[in-house]
Amino acid sequence: MRKLKIFLGILLILIIIGFIVKNPLLQSVADFLVADETAEKSDAIIVLGGEIKGERTKRAVGLYNQGFAQTLIFSDGTDLSWRTKAVDEMIVLASELGVPDAAIKKETDSRSTYENAVYSKKLMLDHGFKSAIVVTTDWHSKRSKFIFDKVFAGSDIQLTYANAPDDRIDSLQDWWKDSEKQQIVLTEWAKFIVYWLKY
Repeated sequence: MRKLKIFLGILLILIIIGFIVKNPLLQSVADFLVADETAEKSDAIIVLGGEIKGERTKRAVGLYNQGFAQTLIFSDGTDLSWRTKAVDEMIVLASELGVPDAAIKKETDSRSTYENAVYSKKLMLDHGFKSAIVVTTDWHSKRSKFIFDKVFAGSDIQLTYANAPDDRIDSLQDWWKDSEKQQIVLTEWAKFIVYWLKY
């Protein structure tokens, strides 16, 4: 009987601890995906494709207007139709927001974050750019930084990073309570693990 009471006491303590640490532990799963970086004035801003509502382009244009760089590089080779690429939609939005054509360059071969890095690096080297700010959505930033830092290693090109909010959601706070946030977090974690194993 005494052992049973001890066991039940320990079990109760563990349950209480579980309730206390559950939410912070779950939140740390989402927080890991976000790279907390400070953008620095650079030669160019690399804008990664895959945006939902133009959030990456808008963030990049904001940085451009603040004088962080004089060139925007849009990187996305995804086809929207037989004659239109996603990168063209990004450029249309940037133009509508006041960015002149002379300040825009595009990379149209990439189909993944890894290829964004590979082809953007080539474009940077071809144009003699020595530094860039990489812009992507906040929950995509840790994986982007991981792969860009690997691909650009040894190139003497300096990278900093700037995050754009995902307009579909207010934040990743309490992500386990919302189906859309769950999909974002779990999908991005799966991709991060694949990238970590592959590269």
